[in-house]
Order: sequence, then C-alpha cells, then structure tokens
Amino acid sequence: MTRTTFRQYAFLAVLILVLAGSTGALLRFALVYGMPSGWGEFRNVVHAHSHTMFGWTVLALFALIWHHLPELTGQPRPRAARWQMAATFVFSLLQLPAFWPNGYQSTPIGPLNLPLGAMSAGFAGLTWFWFMGLYARAVWGVRARGLPLRLWNWAVVLLFIASLGAMAEPGLMVMDVDDPFVKTLFLHVFLDLFTTGWLLLGIFGALWAWLGKEETPAGWLPVASLAGFTIPTFLLGMPPELLSPGLFWLAALANLIVAGFVAVHFWHFWQRRHRLPRLVQFSMLGLAVQMGAAVMMLVPSIWQWGVGALRIFYLHDMLLVWASSALMGLLLAQFGNHNARTRAWMEGLWVLGVGLMWLALLAGGFASWLPLSSRTFLAIAAWASVIIVLAAMMALKLFWPWKEK
Repeated sequence: MTRTTFRQYAFLAVLILVLAGSTGALLRFALVYGMPSGWGEFRNVVHAHSHTMFGWTVLALFALIWHHLPELTGQPRPRAARWQMAATFVFSLLQLPAFWPNGYQSTPIGPLNLPLGAMSAGFAGLTWFWFMGLYARAVWGVRARGLPLRLWNWAVVLLFIASLGAMAEPGLMVMDVDDPFVKTLFLHVFLDLFTTGWLLLGIFGALWAWLGKEETPAGWLPVASLAGFTIPTFLLGMPPELLSPGLFWLAALANLIVAGFVAVHFWHFWQRRHRLPRLVQFSMLGLAVQMGAAVMMLVPSIWQWGVGALRIFYLHDMLLVWASSALMGLLLAQFGNHNARTRAWMEGLWVLGVGLMWLALLAGGFASWLPLSSRTFLAIAAWASVIIVLAAMMALKLFWPWKEK
C-alpha cells in the first residue's frame, strides 16, 4: 500500500464525513423548521447520521494505523489490509441508505421484510473484527513495542469490547430480553467505549507515531492503566434512574483517574504543540473539556443534569471537536497535497464551523438561564453544520487521489 493508496482511503473517509455531515445538517435544520415532507422520520435519520459518522472515524483511524504499523513492527503490513479497508468503506457507506427509511425496523423488499439498518451495521462490524484479526497477526511476536504500538494494542482491546456491546443488541432482540437496564447497559458499552476508549487511545497512538521516537518522552506514560480504568466509565452515560449510587461512584472515580492519565498525555502533547498539525492543536480544546467534565461529574446532581441537558454537547465535543479534528489534521499532514491556499481556507472554515457548533450546543444546555431561546442556538448549530460540510468538501480536493494537473 503506497502513499497514493492511503490518500485514496483518506479521500473515501472524508467522503463518508461529507455525507454524514450533510445528514447532520439536515437534522439540525429539522429541529428548527421541521423535517421536510417525504424526507423520512427524524429518529431514523439520526441513526443513519450517527452510524455513518462512526464509519468516518473508523476508516480514518484504520488508515493511520496501517500507514505507521510497518515502521513500528519492522514487518510488512498484511496483504489483506487493502481489502479490509475497502470492505470497511463499502459497509460504512451503506449504513446511510440502510438506516434512513426505517432505522432498526424492517423494510419490505419484495416478499421479504429485512432489518436493513441492523444488517448493514452488522456487516460493518464484521470488517472491524477483520481489522482486529489482521492487526493481532501483524503485531504478534513483536518484542520492541513502542508507545504507539502499546496504545493501539489496548485500543483494539477496547474496540473488541465495544463491538461485543453492539452485537448484544440483536442478541437481546432474539432472546426477547426487554429489561431497560440490560439494554441500556450494552448500548453504552458500545457507544462510550468506542468513543472514550478505542478512539481516544487510537488517536493518542497515531499522534505519538506522527511525532516519532525522537519526540517520545523517556518517562512513564499511562497505557494499560488508562485502558483498564476507562472500561467502567461507560456507566456514566446511562440514565440516572437506572444506575445505583454504588455503580455511579465506581464509574465517577474511574473517570477521574482516566482524566488524570489523559492529562499526562495532554501535557506532553501540549509541550510539543508546535510539531502538531493545526487542526490537532485545535482538537485539544475538546480533550480539555473531557478532562474538566470528569471533575464536575463527581457531583451527582451535576452528572444527573448533564446526562440530559448536555449529552449531545458532550458527544459532539468528543466525536467532532476532539476526534474528527485530530483525525482530519493527521490525515492532512500525512496524505494531503500541498495546495496551501485550499488548506488554509479548509482549516479556517473547519475551526469556524466546529467552534460555532460547539458554542451553540453548550449554550443550548443553559438556554433556560440565558436571554436567547433554545431555538436560536439550534439555528446557529444548523448553520455551523453547513460550514463544517463545506470545509469537509474542500478537504476532498486536498485528498484527490487520481491524476492531478
């Protein structure tokens, strides 16, 4: 797989982002003006948007890992990695049309009623397991495991656990399990360990791989401990009425320890910020919010309020401000072309759009105490999403993998 091949996959990952972002913009305008007639049900489109957004982050991070792996292991990457990446792209993309009509419900196709959304998500998940298998084989027996490799090893473990949480949902449907606690528990095993586990450690590994051995600190940096304490934090995403005080304090204290471990990496990244791409520097804002939130969640009343009022803000802070900005910055630095003007405009629009949405979603959580209505903040977020999509479309030009003039 050459640099041109990785540029192709960066292009395809950003193409998924453009489609996911466009769907998100439709949802934001629907919150202000209502869903246009004939465009589907709001909840189903939300599923289409979120699953496609996961596809963008997964494909981007897979590309970065496969790109750096040979230099870290001293061995060639698996030949099947190219086909695994292609399958991940196809099934990530298919989730958009599969979820749009009926979400997780069945869709009539001729004489059959098929759960197209669940099927597409299942096939996409199988490509994740394919990646995990190829990765395990590629690192098996490698003795000199540097910091990026150790972070990715644990990131893959957390991806495996999160994937089991995703697989549990159709299993619970087959077994006719309707317990709210059990269903919500497995949902957040997937959702939270994917974002605060796999993506966090995976991007940390990609950042240290980008910085190289000469920039890696000689002292101790948390890896296994960071991954281990991350696992129980998914409980904080569950509704307060389903969580006992004991489980809350277990998750809240683990989350505080995770924030402390993240702060160690954050400090070293910040010391080397001039070596990091500009969008990665911007993404540190989202990471700082995650650390601050871990401290605030130690107050049960704040956690109970934030789970409802700021849940969407928290998810977008993690997935958009932190993960997507960092991934975009790393992809641009390693696979983007050298069109400085286009890159400057693209990065400026990205920071403007993401920053506006971040502020609008944050203010929306406090709308009852502010002089502006929540509808105003929803409108700002909607127009901000348009700016983000424009920035992502400009990024497509920077990753154009075919013959250039």
